[in-house]
Amino acid sequence: MLEQEDVPDLVLDLEKRIDRMQNMGDEELGSFTRLDWIVLVIFAIVIPMIAIELAR
Repeated sequence: MLEQEDVPDLVLDLEKRIDRMQNMGDEELGSFTRLDWIVLVIFAIVIPMIAIELAR
């Protein structure tokens, strides 16, 4: 369990990380390619549909 005195440090760290990510450019974050779309569709649509069919 977190101790109460650790919480402000964690909040500051999280705020710094959020600020850093918001200030990053697209080049630093990378691009979303065709392979990324394929993986996204498979894991978000195809596999759940197969699981639903198998559960019937």
